[in-house]
Amino acid sequence: MDQLLAPVYDRALLSGAIAAEKPSFPVPTGVTGITVPHHLLSADLIARGFWAASEKSYKRVIVLAPDHFRLVKGRFATGYTSFKTVFGTLDADHAAVEKLLEEKSLFETASFDAEHGLLAEMPFIRHFFPEAKVVPVLASIFTTPEDWKAAADLLRRTIDEDTLVVQSTDYSHYLPLSEAVQRDQETIAAITARDPAAVVAMLQPAHMDSKAAQFIQMRLQEDVFAAAPTILANRNSAEYGGSQDNTTSYVVTVYHRQPDAFSAARYPDHSVTYFGGDTLVGRFFLPSLTDEAVVSRLADAVRTKTAGGEIIVNLEGVLSAEVVTNPPPGAHLMHTDVAAPLFRVMNITAAGLANNHAGDFGSEGLEGTVAALETIGVKPLRAGQVSDFGTFRLMPLTLPTTIPGGKKRVEEAIAAACRADAAPPFIVMAHWGAEYTSRTGPEEFSAAEALAACGVSAIIGAHSHLASDRIDLISGHTQSVFSLGNFLFDQNGTRSSSALLELRSFQQGTIVTRLVPLPNLFDLANALHRDRN
Repeated sequence: MDQLLAPVYDRALLSGAIAAEKPSFPVPTGVTGITVPHHLLSADLIARGFWAASEKSYKRVIVLAPDHFRLVKGRFATGYTSFKTVFGTLDADHAAVEKLLEEKSLFETASFDAEHGLLAEMPFIRHFFPEAKVVPVLASIFTTPEDWKAAADLLRRTIDEDTLVVQSTDYSHYLPLSEAVQRDQETIAAITARDPAAVVAMLQPAHMDSKAAQFIQMRLQEDVFAAAPTILANRNSAEYGGSQDNTTSYVVTVYHRQPDAFSAARYPDHSVTYFGGDTLVGRFFLPSLTDEAVVSRLADAVRTKTAGGEIIVNLEGVLSAEVVTNPPPGAHLMHTDVAAPLFRVMNITAAGLANNHAGDFGSEGLEGTVAALETIGVKPLRAGQVSDFGTFRLMPLTLPTTIPGGKKRVEEAIAAACRADAAPPFIVMAHWGAEYTSRTGPEEFSAAEALAACGVSAIIGAHSHLASDRIDLISGHTQSVFSLGNFLFDQNGTRSSSALLELRSFQQGTIVTRLVPLPNLFDLANALHRDRN
């Protein structure tokens, strides 16, 4: 039996992978699609993807796979085949298959007896969704972007609320590990940007073995479900003991309409860190933040989004352990007695100081802030200095992109990042842009492209008080979010908005970001405080 197919019929191997990957967190219902490998060396990662969808029953599972053995004479193939697995038989959804075959210029029938891209998924489908029927889809490697669009438009006619779309894809092929990691990071950046068009320029199989399947999945998830991706794994065959000179990569992605649905997802093969936006725990925020019950409720609202994960914020002001009399007008002043308990219960572990208010009290105030942060156990992140967080390196930068005469300062800050001795993944926290905007402007795009050219993996923006609703793809590999808006700041929801950025860092050195919407904590604190008084 073919070595690619033999594991398909190894019940012990498949059952062991399924048991080993049982989640330790509550699995959300409502998953609309998953992307999993078909190389059964990574059977555990296939199981991880199916576990993520396991809380819903599906009547129909569409499986998008590459045509490894050139079985497809035209563009795409489907069929009425029943699949016999070690867990039972799966029948095809005849009505859905018939709809596809009505478009004879696009779909044909084929035999699937040797196609591991389909066969590897069938035991997992039968185990997790025993009542489901399948719609197998093979995509020829010779299809064009126009073919992908046509297939996606046709497939959407077969989709309803009881449909799961499974993309069966192995990623970078035949590359040394270092190059595979680079290609994976480019693919991940495109997925997080939710940009199907970015797939067109990718290489097959250097990025993935089926650009068609990737495009169709992303198009369906965006247009039909309005679902956001969460990447739960990125691993390489070298991690399973294979050669580092000729590798295959694997990515597990789960799609859900709620962007924060998988915030609690934790696995031993990667770490999770969160970034929060502008933070000022003083001024008009003080009355409610001195109320312990309010602080506890605010922490609950944040932990719901982070599952208790560590948070890094942009600290907009000066933190002092001493009472400051007659502060300058407009100065952003905070006191450690307020910040310490709040930061502790929210698990804020580091604070960026590259902004226009960290120096409100001059160099003495900045040094006092650094000392105060260290005293309360929060790592101060100075402008232009690299901090090592183990799985990534981080540098805060002030980039006055909208200030007259700020061009030279922007160039100097970018040059400092380019000179930095920072191993990848290298992340920049950028204080930039115009206030009360949520989209990247031309000046910020230009700065982002310059940082991307220096090897920056991700850019996390602050200053505007309005949260972005998208992650930009910069230069084909860098993930950039213009602004996270406010985290803890004394502006209500009519002026500002909030988001967290989740960062997952994988063992092979890739990172993935996703936006997690956050309620206005100032409004919430005021409402709670009023109710208690």
